[in-house]
Amino acid sequence: MSRNDLWLLVRLAAQNVGRRRLRAIFLGAAVMLGVGIGFASFVAGWALWQGMAQSFSRMGADLLVVPRATLVNITASLLTVQPTDETLAAELAQRIAAVPGVARVAPQRVVPTMVEGISATLIAFDPTRDFSVLSWLEAQQASPVEGLIAGGALSARLGETVSVCGMAMRISGHLGKTGVGPFDESYFLSFDALAEVVSFCRRSDAPAKPAVSAKVDDAPAVRGMGHADACSGNLKLDRVSAFLLQLSPAAKVADVKFALAQLPDVKIVEGNGVLTSSRQALNTLLIGMVVFTGLELTALLILLALLFSAIVQERYREVGLLRAMGAKSNQIVTIILAEAALITGLGGLAGLAFGAAVLLTFARSLGFYFALLGVPFSWPPAAVLQAGALLVITFSVLLGLLGAFVPAWRVRRMAPYALIQSEAR
Repeated sequence: MSRNDLWLLVRLAAQNVGRRRLRAIFLGAAVMLGVGIGFASFVAGWALWQGMAQSFSRMGADLLVVPRATLVNITASLLTVQPTDETLAAELAQRIAAVPGVARVAPQRVVPTMVEGISATLIAFDPTRDFSVLSWLEAQQASPVEGLIAGGALSARLGETVSVCGMAMRISGHLGKTGVGPFDESYFLSFDALAEVVSFCRRSDAPAKPAVSAKVDDAPAVRGMGHADACSGNLKLDRVSAFLLQLSPAAKVADVKFALAQLPDVKIVEGNGVLTSSRQALNTLLIGMVVFTGLELTALLILLALLFSAIVQERYREVGLLRAMGAKSNQIVTIILAEAALITGLGGLAGLAFGAAVLLTFARSLGFYFALLGVPFSWPPAAVLQAGALLVITFSVLLGLLGAFVPAWRVRRMAPYALIQSEAR
C-alpha cells in the first residue's frame, strides 16, 4: 500500500467520523473521562506513593542487630542505635542478608570524634544501602555523601567547612529534626569518608589521645568511648555498631527474629510493630490499585469493542459495496482502525487536558490534605509528567485499535455479496 493510498484511507476514515458527529463526540467523551481520570490518578498516585514511601522510610529500621551490650533508642517513629563502643564484624551483613524475610541490611558505625575542637559523634553509613539517614535530608548540595551531613539539631550551615580531627570537611547536607537526640546531634558521613578521616589521623603527628574539650560534659553520648575515637587513627574499619534491617512485605517478624537469634553475641531489637505492618502493607496496597486499574481498563476495552462492533455491523452494506468496487480486505481494516484511532486519540488529547485541569483545580487542597496526614506531597519530575502524557496519548490510540480490531477482522473475512445482502442495522 503506497503512502498516497494510506493517506486517502485516513481521509475516508475522518469523513466517516464526521458523518456521525454526535456518536463520535459521545465516544470521545467517554475516552476523555477515562483517560483524564487515569492521568490525574497517575500523577496524584505518584505523589502519594512517593510521600508514603518517604514517610515509611523515615520510620527507620524494622529490626536492629546490635552487640549484646548496646543500648537502643526506640521512639514512635524511628528506631536507631545509641552511641556505643560495642561493635560487630562487618562481614556479618552477608549472613544477615541471607536470612529469609530480610529485604535490606544497612550497616552503621557510631564513632566519637572532635569537630572544631568539641566532642561530637560521627555516624558512618553506606549510601547505597541506607534507608534511615538520607530520607531525612532537607537541604543538600550536589553530592551530600562526599562530605558531612549535619543532624537536625546542629547549627552547621550548608557549605561550611569544619575541622574533623584536624581534617577539613565540608557540610554538604542537613537533616530535618527527628526528635531523637543522638540522631539529631550527630554528624553523618559515608564509610569511605570515615576511612579518609582515619587515614588522615594516621598520617598526622597528632597525639593518639587528643585533649578533650571542657565541653565534653555537654556531650554525654560520647562519654566512655575515648578508646574508639577516630582521631586516634587506630579505629578498625572492618567493624560496625549496628545493622539496620527492613523486612520484606510477606515476612513475619517472629520468624526473622528467631533466625537472627542464632547469630553469636548479638541482640535483636524490634521497632514499632504497627509501623512495620503499615510499611509492609504499602506494596500490597499498590498492587491492589494496579489490579483495580487493570480491570477498569479491561472493562473500557470491552465496551469499545462492543461499540465498534455495532458501528461496523451498521456499515455492512457500505463495506460490501467498497469490496465489490475493488477495495481490498486490508484497506477496509485500515479504514476501520484509522477511524477508531482518530476518535480515541482525540479523546485522549482532551482527556489529558481534562486531567491537567482537575489536578490544577485540586492541587492546593490535595497538598494541604496530604500535609495534614503527615505525607509530603510533591509533583512528579517534568520527565515523568512528559512520559506520562505521551503514555496516555499512546494508550488511548491503542485502546481504540484493540477495540476495533476484532470487528474489523470479522468483516474482513466476509464475502462482498454477503455484506451487501445483509440488512443495515
